[in-house]
Amino acid sequence: MQKNISLKIAILSISIFLMSHLAIAPAIPKLFEIYSKTNNVGLASVESLVTIPALMITIFVLISNFIIKFLGKKNTILLGLIFICISGIIPFFVTDFKIVLICRLLLGIGIGLYNSISISIISDYYEGNERATMIGLRTAFLNIGKALTTFIAGYALLLGANYTYLVYLLVVPVLIFFYINVDNKKDTATPLKSYFTFDKNVAIVMIITFFVGISYIGATIKIPTLLIKHYNISTIFSSNLLSILALSGIISGFIFGQLVKKIDYKVMIFMIVLMLLGNSIFIFSNNNILMYVASIFIGASFVGIMSSIFFYISKNYKKEQINFVTSMAIVAGNIGVILTPVILTKIPEKLNLELFITPFYITSVIMIINIGLYFLLNKK
Repeated sequence: MQKNISLKIAILSISIFLMSHLAIAPAIPKLFEIYSKTNNVGLASVESLVTIPALMITIFVLISNFIIKFLGKKNTILLGLIFICISGIIPFFVTDFKIVLICRLLLGIGIGLYNSISISIISDYYEGNERATMIGLRTAFLNIGKALTTFIAGYALLLGANYTYLVYLLVVPVLIFFYINVDNKKDTATPLKSYFTFDKNVAIVMIITFFVGISYIGATIKIPTLLIKHYNISTIFSSNLLSILALSGIISGFIFGQLVKKIDYKVMIFMIVLMLLGNSIFIFSNNNILMYVASIFIGASFVGIMSSIFFYISKNYKKEQINFVTSMAIVAGNIGVILTPVILTKIPEKLNLELFITPFYITSVIMIINIGLYFLLNKK
């Protein structure tokens, strides 16, 4: 029993760092003061320290499928954690912006190396409802990790801007715990080509995650603009909504396994409808209570949809294919995130559309499309 609990914690704990590249965001103004004096760089360049890892994450999510074949999942995860730890901490000791930027790229490589494995490794150890529960918990731990690393980095900022980088020391105990409690399951008999597959369902899953990425990040960046600029509501209320949005996602992850036990694949369509309702509320109402409800719907449904996608993949593809299909879904979601400002801001500007509520019309429409895509999925 103790071994089983330790294994679960070890597998879930690695997800804490999958969004840790965002942890230094609160320190950007102070970091700008440091790097602008010593390196003569602009604010946009300093802000890129938060965003540039996403580029390497996207690339190495796909490359990891080749690396797994030779190292195995455990060693690939350990390699990723080592990259995160070393590249994350080095900027604490140096002020050369070029070195810091390279370290942030290496951080993205570390995260990308095991992003999709954090899901596929669950299928190596668990089946049925236990697998569904672990997939939901994995997504919850990802959100907890985002909140935890940002919170710690924020307090480390009181000591000095460069102290925020020490948040990556958290990797050390997780790395050791994972190394001790998880076996390295190598599948040397499987040809490399059998790891890859692409069919209609993979394409549908990618489109769904692409749209979900736009809808969730769109709500995250457009809610403050809508409330503050359009409705003249306080920034505190806007901040509260985003906090509720994040918290509801954590709760959704914890109860995902129970939802699957009751309604199986229908969790996905339920969550898509929930996200549709959440976005629609911001179109038709500026009532404070309804906005809280909408934020809960959006936060909970994002985690629910992504967990449903990963559960669907784990049930409908061979174990050796799960990592590749999961990688494709993650990449599609990341592309959606990257293109969100273009789709929700740039295009409406070009078309001379209203810029506050129009984004929520767009995200509502793409959720309606996702409802149709759900019914096209072949659910074995």
